[in-house]
Amino acid sequence: MKMHTVSTPKTKEEKIFGWKRRVLLIALLMSVVFLFLEAIDRKQTVQLHKSFDVIFFGLWAVLEADALLHLLDSIKKDGFVQYFKFNKAEILYVVLSPIAQLLSLINPALAPLRWVIIFRMPNVLRKYNDENVFQVLAKGVALLLIAFFLVPMCNVLAMALSAPGQIINVLPKNIDLFSMKYALQDKMFLSSFANSLFIVLAGTSIFVVITTLAAYPLSKPDMPGRKWFMIFYMITMFFNGGMATDIVLVDSLGLMNTIWALILPNVISVYYMFLIKSYYEGLPVELEEAAKIDGASSIGIFIRIIVPLSKPIIATTASFVVVNLWNNYMSSVMFITSNKLIYPVQMYIRNFLAMDPMDIALDNPQLLSYWDNIEMAYLFLAILPIICAYPILFKFFKGGATAGAVKG
Repeated sequence: MKMHTVSTPKTKEEKIFGWKRRVLLIALLMSVVFLFLEAIDRKQTVQLHKSFDVIFFGLWAVLEADALLHLLDSIKKDGFVQYFKFNKAEILYVVLSPIAQLLSLINPALAPLRWVIIFRMPNVLRKYNDENVFQVLAKGVALLLIAFFLVPMCNVLAMALSAPGQIINVLPKNIDLFSMKYALQDKMFLSSFANSLFIVLAGTSIFVVITTLAAYPLSKPDMPGRKWFMIFYMITMFFNGGMATDIVLVDSLGLMNTIWALILPNVISVYYMFLIKSYYEGLPVELEEAAKIDGASSIGIFIRIIVPLSKPIIATTASFVVVNLWNNYMSSVMFITSNKLIYPVQMYIRNFLAMDPMDIALDNPQLLSYWDNIEMAYLFLAILPIICAYPILFKFFKGGATAGAVKG
């Protein structure tokens, strides 16, 4: 039988208060947004400054009117001393905000003074005694972070799809596919792209096998010598021999100028292994005991029970390894001295960006005008696989990003 809860109807005063606090929060957040726009991209938005000033003045007037009414009401009720004791930021806002607004209108160079609006924030947020304000702020910060990551990517794509000589923000102008076609027809670039795919697939596969197999026995308290193994791994995690020892080791193993030099030194992470180990320790011991009673071997328990239950933490750590392997070009600098055919895509792009456009334009003068656009085309194609991989792996992040950090 389902139970239905009957919500109590809100009174007129509660409805008014709810609308009032929403208006104040929106006015405050929008004011901060306009201030950020002017501070970050002031040269690009110069033609909009007058409109920004009008809108900001309207938002400020709402906040200032509420602050004055609240000030007068509180002084009338509790006295100025009591009000000042608990509302110092509000007093500063009421006094300084009109001055800052007036000075910014007289002299636009003093526009940063309008940041005094931040003093109004504590009182506006105080009106929320529930989770609503947290949700609003959390979503606002999330959208802001998305914009910080999305805008540069859109700018790179817009440059790659635009004709040369255009001033690009986030949308392409005079769409021209020459740069994309050039990048996709570059056999060396495609070869380096394939190298990176092999490095990521092979490296991530080896990482998953090695790390999970190392973490499983370490998660057992009765493992002989467990303490000393843990100390050994922790020493290697905190102390590193440096680049020189890495080069000497790879050279002594005969891996220099081979693609395995770009894979094997990066397939183990003690930190990720400890995360997986901690996740294993949180799994119910009864599952393994029941499997042993049914006659399952340790390998069978690990493959059929432990690994399927550990998909979130394995996928999460593997996704970080994918990004590290895809973006890694320092291994190419250290370990590849002659065999350029095995360069990964990041190293190829690094070398391309270091080229002199005039040297290449001798054979094809058209490239000189498209040079910047071609660079952006290479960059966009290089980050595209990671962008496509994140949505696939994101569903595991929620359950795996912090799961292994619960136990030590």
